[in-house]
Order: sequence, then C-alpha cells, then structure tokens
Amino acid sequence: MKITISKEELAQGVQTIQSALSSRTTLPILLNFLLETENKKVKVVSTDLEMGVKHYINAEIESDGAITIPAKKFADILHSLPDSEDIELTVDAGGKVSLKCGRSRFGIVGAPKSEYPVLPDFNKANAFELPAGVVAGMVKKTIFAASSDETRHVLNGVFWAAKKGILEMVSTDGRRLAVCAKKIVPKDKDFSVIVPTKVLAELLRLVALLEITENDDEKILVAVTDNQITFQIKGTTIISRLVGGSFPNYEQVIPTKREVIFTAETKDLLAVTKRASLCAVDRGGSVKYALKKGLLHVTASSQNNEFNEDLSVEFPGPEFSVAFNPQFVVDALKHIDSAKVTVAMTSPVNPALFEPAVGEGDYRFVVMPMRL
Repeated sequence: MKITISKEELAQGVQTIQSALSSRTTLPILLNFLLETENKKVKVVSTDLEMGVKHYINAEIESDGAITIPAKKFADILHSLPDSEDIELTVDAGGKVSLKCGRSRFGIVGAPKSEYPVLPDFNKANAFELPAGVVAGMVKKTIFAASSDETRHVLNGVFWAAKKGILEMVSTDGRRLAVCAKKIVPKDKDFSVIVPTKVLAELLRLVALLEITENDDEKILVAVTDNQITFQIKGTTIISRLVGGSFPNYEQVIPTKREVIFTAETKDLLAVTKRASLCAVDRGGSVKYALKKGLLHVTASSQNNEFNEDLSVEFPGPEFSVAFNPQFVVDALKHIDSAKVTVAMTSPVNPALFEPAVGEGDYRFVVMPMRL
C-alpha cells in the first residue's frame, strides 16, 4: 500500500475513531485501528466489539492495501509532525508502516487486517434522516440522568421511542428521570430501543467536532435493528449494539396531579440552588425549599456551614416544604431553555416535576425528594 494524505485530515480521522478503541481489553488487536483503501479513499476503523466507528478521508492512492496500526503510538507520531504537510504512508509486505513527512521518517510495525474484527456494513435500506443538531440537543438533555451503575444494565442507556412522528428520549438512574420529545421522526417509524450512553457520548463528540448546532440543516442518517443502531454523519459511521432488556415503565413515575405549583426565573433558581449546594456537602446533603405566598426560602447546612436566601416566585400558597439533592435540581435547570421554570408537586415525599413554564412542553424532569 502507498498513499499520500494530508497530515491534518489523517490526524482528525484518527481522533474521530479514537473513542471506540478499547483501553481495557484482553485482545491486543483492539488497541490497533484499521487503515484501508476503499473506493479511492482511505478508511480508518476502530472497535471495542460493542461499538465501532468508521471514517473516510480523501487521499492520493498509488497502490491499495490494508493494515492495522497501534493507535496510541500512531496518534503520538501524527501529533509530533508539522501541520500543513502531506504524509507519504507505505506498507511493505512484512507489515511495516513507513511514514514520511518533510524530513521526518517514522517506522511502526502493524498487524494484518485478517486479525481485526469485521464491522457490519451499514444497511441503508431502512435508514431514515433526523436533524443532527436537534438529536444532539435531545441527547444532552437526557444522557446525564442515565445510570452508571453496571448492575442496573437497562438504565445504562437512553430509551428511544418513535411513534406517530414523535421521537421521545428517556433516561433514569432510579432517583431522577429526564424526558425529551420532538416531532422529528418519519411517521412510519415505530420502535423502542435502549441506546448505550457510550455511543451517545461519541455522537455528541462528533457533532461538536463538526461544529453542528441545533439550527443547522445537517442531517444524521439512522438505522435501527433488533440488536444494533447505526448513525452516519458526513464521512463518519458509528455502529453500536443496543442495551438488552426492558426499560422501566417511566410514564407511571411522571406526576399527573399538580397540587403544589410554583414558577420561578430559571437562571435565578439555578443560581440560588448552586449557592446552597456549597453548604450541602455532607453525605446525603440536601437543599430545602420552603414556600409561602410569593416567596421561596432556600436553606442548606452541613457540620460547619449554613446557607439561606429568599427568592421571589409565583406561588399562591399555602405554605409547603420539600428537600432535594441539589445536584439533581442543578442538572435539571441547566437543561431548561425557557426563561421561567415551573415546579409541580403533590407532597414532600412524592416525585416533583420540573418543566419549562412556557413553550411546547417537550422537556420534563422528575426528581425524587429527600427526607426533610
């Protein structure tokens, strides 16, 4: 194999696929990535057997071939080379990879493609388009509430449900729940799957790398099967196994009764809760909200610290008190886009609902209170 390729494009390609590389593995080949010529382009591929990433790069191809290369060492070499230079990369019959860039010469021993796991092809037959920026925004509003506890396998992902043109994303760790819904999916699509947080974090990283915003027209191609999900944006494809099992019945957790309701400026409630959290540092520390007509009294204390502050809110009464894990409230408020937030409750021990006070109501966040 012999190719000439832009150093910057090759470095970006290797960076794009890095997250699928396995850091803890009993298979040394998974510390490598696959570099292969295909359809007059260079393809770079990485996988940890749960997720795989494939990326295409433009290059001048003198002769075709394929090789797997130790990823970390190769990335370090690329990082050391001067920018705005082309790299001449050759692979000999013995699997030695030679890099020539300016006056620099590097040699690195690769391994044959035959030793590398084969990534399934992207079957576009049932694929559909979604707005990339909007999907990324929905993922950001839900992924943080997913559980990282590996013993709760079905909660280690975000639940995606498509029905009647609406895509709903839901995540929970058992103590809080985030729900985001948008009318963005084709009406003929009807599915419910659990997408691992790892692949969604990679999707967010890729969207950020491509500088795609929610207002952009850039599309993402999505394909869902019984056991895997595939995303394709521009020259990059991400494929992942789905989380097996059944997601909990989350709808029964979302409060339907709204006996105690107050409305506050989102940024003000966020700021006061952040301040209170500084004094709720003990294990199981909470922030207490005490409501009376037009006023929210926020308090927190630990062994050596205490905090209190009054905040003007829209609340008719009667008096009501509740306590929350401050980090859960902060996480919810950070993802509410509207200027005002409404908090609805029924009792100090039942779930509380945080949602935008105005707008389409496409985002809801449920938090279990703590003991007063």
